[in-house]
Amino acid sequence: MNILLCSAGRRVKLVRYFKEELGKIGGKIIAIDCDPSAPALHFADCFEVVPRITDPTYLEQIKYLCKKYEINAVLSLIDPELSLLAEAKDALEKEQIKIIVSNKDVVEICFDKHRTYKFLLQHQLPAIPTYLNLNEIEAAIYNNILQFPLILKPRMGSASIGIAIIHSMAELQALWKDDGSLIVQPFMEGLEYGVDCYVDLINFQPVNIFSKKKIRMRAGETDKSVAISDDSLFLLIDKLVKVLGPIGPIDIDCFKTKKGFVISEINPRFGGGYPHAHEAGQNFVRNLIRNLEGISNKTEIGNYSEGSTMIKFDDVILLNSHSFKKVKV
Repeated sequence: MNILLCSAGRRVKLVRYFKEELGKIGGKIIAIDCDPSAPALHFADCFEVVPRITDPTYLEQIKYLCKKYEINAVLSLIDPELSLLAEAKDALEKEQIKIIVSNKDVVEICFDKHRTYKFLLQHQLPAIPTYLNLNEIEAAIYNNILQFPLILKPRMGSASIGIAIIHSMAELQALWKDDGSLIVQPFMEGLEYGVDCYVDLINFQPVNIFSKKKIRMRAGETDKSVAISDDSLFLLIDKLVKVLGPIGPIDIDCFKTKKGFVISEINPRFGGGYPHAHEAGQNFVRNLIRNLEGISNKTEIGNYSEGSTMIKFDDVILLNSHSFKKVKV
């Protein structure tokens, strides 16, 4: 069994996890990225440098690589590519290329922060108030529903790019764009939590839910975290997954407030903090491989010890000139 990991970036640990699990059954992990210096490429069994996902030939390159490496499944690690793969999922699967991505509507709900908010409200799930219209924002401030500081974010974005803390109306008006590309949310003062969930590809049930309190963040990813077990959070995530209907690995951000947990963001892919779940025994990689072999997984929600702390650290490798090759169709 061979798996193609798209937009591998810096996710070295995840590549190693796939390499270890696939190696047990004679399989390989093939990593691709548009940047030949992406660290994760150089830890895969094989890698290729491809165009950016916006390139009109990108999907053709994916098809070519799937044939070249006899790929059994494809998954991506970045949000913008999820939409592209979800759009092409049916066409690719007609060519016997299995795409591990939720359906297009689920992906678009998660990628669009305002749609996420509306979806959560519709299903009576706790959500962070999210504003898309400047007049509504100004009215909420005037009526003391919103108070500074506020968080200004791209409506569709990832990796915490483009986020700003707003302290005054003057700052808000200076940064605001009336093109629907920005949202405003209240600044959340509660503790931030990350949840890694795996939804079985065969029985479509959440079989793993691992939660952690975030201690430190870097570039939008969890840099340090502590494992926690909270039944109310497990129930909330279970309800979310069942009404949303994603598949495979899911990354969910929450805040704990005086009224309980509030859902912040949903990413239907492996999250940057997944290594904590994996090292704690919640092996989503093995579960995914089992699913591809036609085996459903047993439920292991909360089956881990509280209190373990995950810390990330930097490492260095040197690349030679032979490392910079591009795929040729």
